Amino acid sequence: MSERRIKREAASDYDVQNDSFFAYSKDVKYKSSIDIDGIILDIGEDNSIMGIEILDASKKFGISKYDVQHYKKLNVQMDISPKVIDLKMTMRVGKRNAEVLREAAASALNIMNLPVGSDSLAVGM
Repeated sequence: MSERRIKREAASDYDVQNDSFFAYSKDVKYKSSIDIDGIILDIGEDNSIMGIEILDASKKFGISKYDVQHYKKLNVQMDISPKVIDLKMTMRVGKRNAEVLREAAASALNIMNLPVGSDSLAVGM
């Protein structure tokens, strides 16, 4: 079984009122979505991850909405096995002239039978 590795740059948007952070790549055409504990993955026609929406983003990362709105960088790493999708997210925010890392993670069953491998999204301001 071959393992694929996809790395994408993405654009982002943050809805402060609803605390919803969205990162997306326009490289792939949308096919469907999967919800992993309030983290919605958008799947492209090639079965790769083309976008992510993080509901209650400030709570998931343990930071203020202001910090989410003014983040420096977000990295999302997705490791996909035949049975499980594991997400590891790292957000960099500026605090008093220094960058602080905040992490969040989630897992779910691979009910869509996404191909085994790793996908990542990188978003930065």
